[in-house]
Amino acid sequence: MRGWSALYGAVLTLLGLMGAASADETKLLFTTITPPNSGISQGTYRPWVEKINQEGKGVVDIDMRDGFALVQSTNFYDRLRDNVVQISFGSMNYIAGKFQLSLFAALPFLIDSAEEESVVYWRIIKSGALDSEFNEIIPLFTICFPENGLHFIKEQPQALTSLKGLKIITAGQTSSDLIERLGGTPVSIQLTDAFTALQRGAADGMHFPWAALSDFKFDEVTKFHILASLGGGPGGVWMTKKEYQSLSPEVRKIIDENSGEAESRHAGKVFDELQAKAIANISARPDQKVVALDKDQAAKWTALSQPLLDEWAARSPQHAKVLSLVKDEVAKFRAGK
Repeated sequence: MRGWSALYGAVLTLLGLMGAASADETKLLFTTITPPNSGISQGTYRPWVEKINQEGKGVVDIDMRDGFALVQSTNFYDRLRDNVVQISFGSMNYIAGKFQLSLFAALPFLIDSAEEESVVYWRIIKSGALDSEFNEIIPLFTICFPENGLHFIKEQPQALTSLKGLKIITAGQTSSDLIERLGGTPVSIQLTDAFTALQRGAADGMHFPWAALSDFKFDEVTKFHILASLGGGPGGVWMTKKEYQSLSPEVRKIIDENSGEAESRHAGKVFDELQAKAIANISARPDQKVVALDKDQAAKWTALSQPLLDEWAARSPQHAKVLSLVKDEVAKFRAGK
């Protein structure tokens, strides 16, 4: 009997230890601010979470939530600071005032792809040039939007020459400034309200990345599209410094080993692949028309938008420094460095 009692006691002790280990597991809530089962969620966020949870089993568990119930594009920064969630995707396009230097990513005719943009953004953050903006949050990895296109509810052939008389939904000041430079009227509408605004004709079109067009069903209400390098958008997967520093060294190590520049590059590639697929799919549909700027039109639009870059750099010595660093990093990226 004593043998069975000893064995029973050992089992209870083991179960107790297992319970303690489970109780010590760090739980982190991560919001993607994307529709459920979107391409970027399936191609980037979910594999990232699954890899960390597998490698960190019993140590860290990330609970990923798609959708907009907990966090929306305009409040992700506050939700992180209030610890409503511990990790969130977010784009600086939607945060007024705070991330002005980061908005280099939204400048037109500067960067060609989401991969390039994501890698350059990661490097600029890590250089310390954006420390004034990143005093409360840190990137786990950056994921920038591919170049925006223009998407209209009906065919607008005159838009290739001028956007005069057209109301365009924009995200952020740089996007709004660009539309004004091209002759249009920028309209500020929440992303969650944009579908209805387009459907009802409250806006004629939107300045938006191709890769996410179908995720938000905007391809159901837009029929005419213009391809051009009209700026992307700075984004990333973020934690507050306070929350990150509160993690155990073991948890930080697991997260760090699955994040950084390599994950930023991967996320950008996924976005670019989704962008190319979206353009191909929409171009093949008989109810859609996709046009690209010809050489003369591209030259005209580039000339019209160049003052945006000049004015952006002239805002402060720090703006000028960041734009110079960006151009250097773009050149390195294109050289394969």
